[in-house]
Amino acid sequence: MADEQKVDIFISGAGPVGLLLTYQLLRLNLTTHLVDAADKASPAFPMLGRASTLYPRTLELLDQLDLYDDLAQVGLVARRAVTFKEGKRVHGRGWTQFENFTDTYFDFSLNVRLKYSEDIFRRRIGELGGEVHAPVRLVGLELDEDAKDDYKVTATCSTLDGKTYRVKAKYIVGCDGGSSAVRKLAGIPFEGEDKEDHWVRIDGKVKTNMPDSRVGFGALESKTHGNVLFVALDHGATRIGYVLSPEMYERYGRKMSKEDAIREAKAAVAPFELEFETVEWHTVYGVKQHVAARLQDRERIFLAGDAAHTHSSGSAQGMNTGTHDAVSLGWRLAGVLNGWYTPEVLATYTTERKATAEQLIENDRTISALISQHKPGKYKDREEDTNTLLVEFMQSVGGFSSGLGIEYAANILNNVEGSSPPWLKPGQRFPDVSLQKNGLPRHPVRFYDVCKNEGKFHVVVFTGDVHSTGASLKSLRGHVDKLTPQFAHAVDFRTVVMGQGIPLAFEEYLGVKQFGDAYWDMDHSAHTRYKVSPDAGEIVVLRPDGILGFVAELDGFELVAEYLGRLIVPRRAEMNGTNGVNYQVGEHVGLDENNLYYQQAQEQAEQQGLPESTESGAIAVH
Repeated sequence: MADEQKVDIFISGAGPVGLLLTYQLLRLNLTTHLVDAADKASPAFPMLGRASTLYPRTLELLDQLDLYDDLAQVGLVARRAVTFKEGKRVHGRGWTQFENFTDTYFDFSLNVRLKYSEDIFRRRIGELGGEVHAPVRLVGLELDEDAKDDYKVTATCSTLDGKTYRVKAKYIVGCDGGSSAVRKLAGIPFEGEDKEDHWVRIDGKVKTNMPDSRVGFGALESKTHGNVLFVALDHGATRIGYVLSPEMYERYGRKMSKEDAIREAKAAVAPFELEFETVEWHTVYGVKQHVAARLQDRERIFLAGDAAHTHSSGSAQGMNTGTHDAVSLGWRLAGVLNGWYTPEVLATYTTERKATAEQLIENDRTISALISQHKPGKYKDREEDTNTLLVEFMQSVGGFSSGLGIEYAANILNNVEGSSPPWLKPGQRFPDVSLQKNGLPRHPVRFYDVCKNEGKFHVVVFTGDVHSTGASLKSLRGHVDKLTPQFAHAVDFRTVVMGQGIPLAFEEYLGVKQFGDAYWDMDHSAHTRYKVSPDAGEIVVLRPDGILGFVAELDGFELVAEYLGRLIVPRRAEMNGTNGVNYQVGEHVGLDENNLYYQQAQEQAEQQGLPESTESGAIAVH
């Protein structure tokens, strides 16, 4: 390995978040250097525990990245939950929120342990030509904001044999867990507290007479071990989780033996019988709740996953929230580096995801306390027991926990005020629906299948009834043809046609050429679900991650163009090409220290021997 390398992004931590981020960046043609202090791909590495449950919105995001099918080959689909108290079934308690996922085709959780999901992510990275450098430890981080080129970050790495090497990068991302080296080296405070509660998790193959032990999720309300978790996992395994009382923790401590963990697990599920055929993993951990003071530092340093926020496993949020972080950061970072999006787009990562992390920690304070049989302040005067209060609270935050109800505040991406009266507010997830390909009415296709996450915005035209909207569609066609070329590199169009799939080509039926690929809404269910008027139609702009950004009437494409113009670095048609960034002859290209597009133009101009202005920018010439 060379003593010094150059890449677009340096990523510390090859857990699920670092792997997912790397995978996305490679898909969008960027270079990465991914390191981890542990060689998690080694057969000797004990990785059968940890994260195990993926919620609906996480599955949607992974499906948008073409990863779901691989995970589904391994995971256990969980749609049901059972609860027991003193050996008797209790209805309406426990993990009932797992039975009520709606408004998604992924109306279930997928239970797959981290080893198997990481194996899949690593394989897909390898198929794209990427690799994980491990065991390699990040030991130094420098940021030169006055660097002459865009490689402002220098990461110093140490290998197992004590050798060091340096990697220069444009950005660095810490995906390296609660003890993040990136966060510590950058001096970013990790604000929060360590609780006195301690929990046990143990995985293995078991025999039990507990009814419905393989339906997905189980809860046992124990007087001695808190609200006990019983989860059916991949490969026929089961996870049991229970609380260590202060007395038990004093007896066992952090180094609780496998035999002691088994003995207490049996006590936790009593009066049901429990025998372990195998034990694959067990752990004792303390509940910690922290959020990084900032998720972006000095423009070039980012945090994601547990490096940005830590919490209990009480509602299985770790890998789910980390996936949201990775997807949220991935398209922004790639978009800026590819010259598609402005730096202001990248800056919204920290505001959106930090607010979500803070809400997550607030929820976790209540959930972890109730699981441990403590009543937090908000419930201190309630007479109900902690198990009843836990169900009440979990149901109240079910939309957030599943990810389907996460909402981002108004910002440059989520244009709430500028949108036409919204049926779904910008900043919210855009629900999935069923459409039909031309000629295949009996073989529907999901909306999400035709709007994959390829780092681009999706502009979706809902035609309404063409007999009422024909004139608006013709006008829209003219505006699209005129205004789209400047941001076509970062936008995909789709058309959802209200109609019965009659034997006419889309262009003939609409009276104008369709906007990107077209699909039938034969039963009008898509228009109905999105509350699109048949008499008016609508234009919807989706962010690459499927969040609604903007809504306009068919006659309002100029507003759509203004919205996109604030986000996308323009490219002009029929003009001089400058490394894919096009400008008119004689047009001034501004220079600032973070203008990657200027630097690309300057490098190519130098190679071709073209003149440039060194004072304030470059002049495009033929």
